[in-house]
Amino acid sequence: MSRLGPPDVSRFPLLTDDYVRTLHSGLLVGRIFFAGGDHPTSWNTFRTYGPTSSRFDHHPPPPKDHPVRGILYAAPLVTDVDGEIVSPLDTALAEVFGPVGVVDTKLAEPHFVGFRLSRDITSLDLVDSNWVTVAGATASLFSGPRTGTRDWARAIYRHYTNPLDGLFYGSSNMPRGRSIAFFERARDALSQADVLLPLSAAGLRADLEAACFRLGFGLL
Repeated sequence: MSRLGPPDVSRFPLLTDDYVRTLHSGLLVGRIFFAGGDHPTSWNTFRTYGPTSSRFDHHPPPPKDHPVRGILYAAPLVTDVDGEIVSPLDTALAEVFGPVGVVDTKLAEPHFVGFRLSRDITSLDLVDSNWVTVAGATASLFSGPRTGTRDWARAIYRHYTNPLDGLFYGSSNMPRGRSIAFFERARDALSQADVLLPLSAAGLRADLEAACFRLGFGLL
């Protein structure tokens, strides 16, 4: 895979329909978050501390709290190239637990939330458009090592102000799936949760077992 160089904003194209993925109001989106542990959070909390090691943190260094910049990572319901539906639960599990291949339903109180967007979201399409090529990046931006990816996130955030709400990209641990990095500009689109359950909940167990079977993950 080609090495990802630093961003050159002079190569960034205008934000036309060719490079935009509109996520429409009502789209089902899901994520896993941790309600316990050292850094407990809630389902719709945009993390203002950063940058961390996460791929598209757009906070300026050094790591600290940046009240005006928040990030939230999630997975939309999508249809893959074969016409099969990819569930947000599958993609979220792959993103969070993929590196270890085991879903621990107790440690740090992981929860799954499913919510529907309350307005249209304008996102930069990094995976199903030619933006990466035109802008001088490579597929490493969303599927390779994270060295340098946060520089790109910061450059994109500064260059495309309104109406860009976030980034739409390929899940590195779930090639069939897609992920979204919501900037704080999208905060008002996350208004109500349809499903909000701890991964240890009996009501989620059957779906969790099925997802882990599809992913080849262990389940604790």
